[in-house]
Amino acid sequence: MLMELSMYTAAISAILLLVLVAVYIRVYRDTHAQFSLGLSIFASILFAQNVLAVYSFVTMASFILDPFLPFLLAINIAQVLGVLVILRTTIK
Repeated sequence: MLMELSMYTAAISAILLLVLVAVYIRVYRDTHAQFSLGLSIFASILFAQNVLAVYSFVTMASFILDPFLPFLLAINIAQVLGVLVILRTTIK
């Protein structure tokens, strides 16, 4: 159960980061601000990390011991909340 929730939260982060990348690229295209380009690269790297996390949860779940699962879930929930704050701030 906790493994699946960790996987889902990582997938949610990936989707939110993809939206964030699209917003930053749009801002860069409109303004040519280097800061927006840097943010889009940063968000792209975090997106790749989350895709890799989802893949690793699917393929290596049997290697992750149960005592680690609450910590993985807490980390992923914290990341979703952080990305939500950044996305909301960026869009507003």
